[in-house]
Amino acid sequence: MGKDSFKTIFLDRDGVINVERSYISEPDEIELYPFSAEAIKMINEAGYLSVVVSNQSAIARNMCSVEQVNQVNERLKEDLKKDGAVIDAIYYCPHLPDLKLKSGNPKYLKECNCRKPKTGLFEMAAIDFNIDKSNSWMIGDSSRDITAGKDFGCKTVGVQTGHGAKGFTEKPDFIAENLLEAVKIILKS
Repeated sequence: MGKDSFKTIFLDRDGVINVERSYISEPDEIELYPFSAEAIKMINEAGYLSVVVSNQSAIARNMCSVEQVNQVNERLKEDLKKDGAVIDAIYYCPHLPDLKLKSGNPKYLKECNCRKPKTGLFEMAAIDFNIDKSNSWMIGDSSRDITAGKDFGCKTVGVQTGHGAKGFTEKPDFIAENLLEAVKIILKS
């Protein structure tokens, strides 16, 4: 890619940056792992973009609104910024392909190309930031994170926080205990 392309570390949100909770819908439910700000600050200092890519089907499930997810994401960014860590962008998928979910929001109950393991969120970021795929990484706690990262053309690191302890059906390039260890692996590569 050209000289103005950016190497990027894509991050899943829940279970990687913050403690995994079922369907976070309020800013007060965000609880950062104690190592997250340090890890993201290392990403910033190493010259990588830090981009969150997250499935947020709670919107399609009518468990929260788009506005609430945006408020949660703002809290995440604010909490990290207190310790000098910056998230460059957050992309999320509000959809759920379960078209028969009776209590769901019909506007968001649909097949899409942005719900991981599909790569739409990565593609949106690539357009916005001219991302250099060959020098980019995905850090996630689930097989769908790893699949999406690989399909987009990134190297991948699976973490054992969040859903990671259950194992990966898609094999990441590396496995790390947590986000901080994952970033250290990337920076040594």
